[in-house]
Amino acid sequence: MKQLFLLLVIGCVSLNLWAHNVVGGVYATGAQIEGEAGYSNGAMANAGTLVKVFDESGTPLGEVVTDDEGYFVFTATKRITHLFEVNMGAGHILKMQLAAEELPDSLDGQSIVHTPKNKVAVKSTINGDEIKIEQLEIAIAKQIKPLRREISALKEKAGLRDIIGGIGYIFGLLGCVALLRERRLKVKK
Repeated sequence: MKQLFLLLVIGCVSLNLWAHNVVGGVYATGAQIEGEAGYSNGAMANAGTLVKVFDESGTPLGEVVTDDEGYFVFTATKRITHLFEVNMGAGHILKMQLAAEELPDSLDGQSIVHTPKNKVAVKSTINGDEIKIEQLEIAIAKQIKPLRREISALKEKAGLRDIIGGIGYIFGLLGCVALLRERRLKVKK
């Protein structure tokens, strides 16, 4: 009976070890690369968590820190692939990548151009004020942030198949314990 109890305790502890994974994402809004880092259980990275940025060859491009909601913003100066590394402690390291194709063509590596030549102004139908496409992109990105977080969380949640598989695994272990116990009783007789 002690062995069965010990097995159950070890099983419960191991389930807690796999209770969450690191999740995140990076998205370009013009020259700004916005990102978020957190855990699959919904908790976000602590405020002030360091985010290191590298190019594909591993050359450091800079560092930023997360805010209290796990978000960070890095301003790209070149149209290259950016690699992000977030060390969230306790062995949790999140690595993300933003492809160069997602950044605007106007980034030439020399300076940051916030308004590319090919962007045009659009008139708002609400109050007649002119709004630049860049402003619309920023407004849309703000609305999409919560949706990105929900999608990431849904991808990481355990499905019915995972739950049934876990229950089957537990019953399999209990069956092995019962088999070993039965063999011991037969040997003693």
